Amino acid sequence: MEKLTAKVLSEPFQYEIPKIKGSRFITTLIPIYSKEQMEESLLKIRKNYFDATHNCYAWRFGLHAQQDLFWNWTIASKQERANDDGEPSNTAGKPILNVLSGNQVFEILAVVTRYFWGTLLGVGGLIQAYTESTKAALLHAPFSQKEITKKLTLQYRYDQLSLVQYFYNKYEIQIVSENFDATIEQEIKVNIVFYEIMKKELLERQITCI
Repeated sequence: MEKLTAKVLSEPFQYEIPKIKGSRFITTLIPIYSKEQMEESLLKIRKNYFDATHNCYAWRFGLHAQQDLFWNWTIASKQERANDDGEPSNTAGKPILNVLSGNQVFEILAVVTRYFWGTLLGVGGLIQAYTESTKAALLHAPFSQKEITKKLTLQYRYDQLSLVQYFYNKYEIQIVSENFDATIEQEIKVNIVFYEIMKKELLERQITCI
């Protein structure tokens, strides 16, 4: 059984496509892990390109994973938004968001900065330009796979340590925090695919799961 992961941006990235009828389109991609971080990043980009005609954007934040009736996993963003920043409705922000979701990219802010150069592109031309700009940036940007995990707290006796360690190795567990007192208490992260399976196996061996 494979781990469940999501495609995320490894680091900030910027890409500019060739001019379209004189207009410049510069795409800036930023990895985001909170709405506050998104707002701060967007503000910086707007300050950097204060003289641009438009700073249109879309973002996707948070990961939600679930299984269907056939036990297949799907991943979705908890929140996502788009903004046309003065371009005609649905000609900029929505095309950017459509590219992000179509490529299954998560936890990302994409801002396409436009410098207008006097030639109108029309509704179809704008949609194509913002789509092309976002696609090109994603094609060249560095990405990685983020593991989707759930947290679990275990409480167990010292003589159960080797047994618990066996499960940690089997499911490649990450320890978040731990406390050694009369018993051992550890907060762990496990891939969501293995969560219910591992929890069931631990409970069968009388290891407390919270």
